[in-house]
Parts: sequence; structure tokens; C-alpha cells
Amino acid sequence: MSDQAELNENMLVIEATGKTPYIKVDKKEGLIELRGTSIPENTREFYWQFNRWMVEYTSNPAPKTKVKFALMYMNSSSAVIITRMLRMIDDMIGLKTEVSIDWYYENDDLEMREIGEYYDEVMNCEINLIAVDRL
Repeated sequence: MSDQAELNENMLVIEATGKTPYIKVDKKEGLIELRGTSIPENTREFYWQFNRWMVEYTSNPAPKTKVKFALMYMNSSSAVIITRMLRMIDDMIGLKTEVSIDWYYENDDLEMREIGEYYDEVMNCEINLIAVDRL
């Protein structure tokens, strides 16, 4: 477990670093949040615990699931993890939860907006694209 990780049976919180995002999975409240920059040196190792929690959560989700992405930048290996997570959420739709996904990006960040638009097109779940002045 990461030095910055905090967890109990219902919640995982991983604090952000200069290269890794803040991550929160709250099983009880149905909240999944990623914010910051995602360029970990070992993406698989960094996201291992998060992936495990996502598998557990998607097998028994809260009645409503709220997903928030507010990433300033992510590398290609992080994009693979995000895509996998969105597919897991897609598979949850209609099971036992109502899903809402918000994709925040800075007004002038065309790349992150286009990534959000791409996910909105290829996933079954609707992704709300939200432009903000600053993340």
C-alpha cells in the first residue's frame, strides 16, 4: 500500500503527489473521484489498489454512483486504466445503480476536452463535459 493511501472497509483515499492523482472511492456514498495529474512511474503498481476496489465496488454498487474526473494531464498508460474503469462502470449500468459521470477540464485544455468527448462517444454511459477556469 502507498504511504499516501488511507482506507477502511468503505473508503479508499490516495493523496496526490506531483506525478499521481488524488483518488477516492467511497463505496457507501457511491463516489469515485480522480483529480490532478496522472503520470506515475509504474502505472500498474500505482493503480493496483484502485483497480481492486473498483472490482469490489462494481460487483455491489451503491444505488447511485457519481464519478468525477478532474485530470490536468494523464499519460497513455493512465489512459488505459481510465478506459478500463469506464468499461467497468458501463457494465454496471442497469444492474443496481444509476451512474453519473462528470469530466472536468480547463477551458483552454483542448486535449483533455477531446479525451472526455472520445469517452462520451465510445461508452454507453453519458459523460458530462464541464469546462472550468482552473482545476
